[in-house]
Amino acid sequence: MAAPKMTRGSLRGLAGSEEKNGRNRLILLMPRSFRPEYELIVEEVENNEDVFSTYIRPRSNLEEIEQAGFDPFRHSIHLIDIATKDLGLWMKPLVSTGWTRSEIETSPTSNCDFTTCSWTCFKHPEASDSSTILLPFDPLDFNGKCFTHPSTGEQKDLSSEIQNVVVEEKTIEEPEMEEIDDTEEEVTEIIAEENTESPMKVEVRQTIEMLKADGLDMTEIMEHPKFLDVSERASVAGIDVWTMVVGMFQ
Repeated sequence: MAAPKMTRGSLRGLAGSEEKNGRNRLILLMPRSFRPEYELIVEEVENNEDVFSTYIRPRSNLEEIEQAGFDPFRHSIHLIDIATKDLGLWMKPLVSTGWTRSEIETSPTSNCDFTTCSWTCFKHPEASDSSTILLPFDPLDFNGKCFTHPSTGEQKDLSSEIQNVVVEEKTIEEPEMEEIDDTEEEVTEIIAEENTESPMKVEVRQTIEMLKADGLDMTEIMEHPKFLDVSERASVAGIDVWTMVVGMFQ
């Protein structure tokens, strides 16, 4: 993937005032020392749509922010605006190394005035457990370096498109019996994989597949009553349900 394009401004100016349908705005929270490694990781993600982002860093009211339970000196706060279909791609390499999903609020410090906002947050294992971050500015209006992480489609050239057409034509010309055999092998592999999993994991996987077949995206699945029921029971059994969901949307 190409390096992100840098401009100056705010996330609101780059991505728009409102969160659009099919997109999500998130906070990623990590130790400041981890930021270079994080940027190398996400530069390898081949997202389907552009991802917009900015880092915010409070420079005033620091004592008040610390007293509220958040240390602004040791954290990087990354705001991203990302397509729902790319969320799993972006988060999979992070959750596989222990990042966790939670909810977090951004609220104004005593000398600032903006509406408190609730965000979905992904946290590095060593990041703060605080459920609230006080800020001396509206995070969407913070002015600084902004980044556009281009979609994979923007990087394709004509030759690769022609190659894809040739591959598709060749696939169509292959004998029908070979296609059937391939399908049978895939089904056998899936069954074999499920047979090695616990019954609880199989139930989680089947629930996700069923809801995917109904046309639900990842966010809708995680909010669906059927998923919430099986997720709660699986969590009690020590199963990392979130990683399973992300993996099935890879």
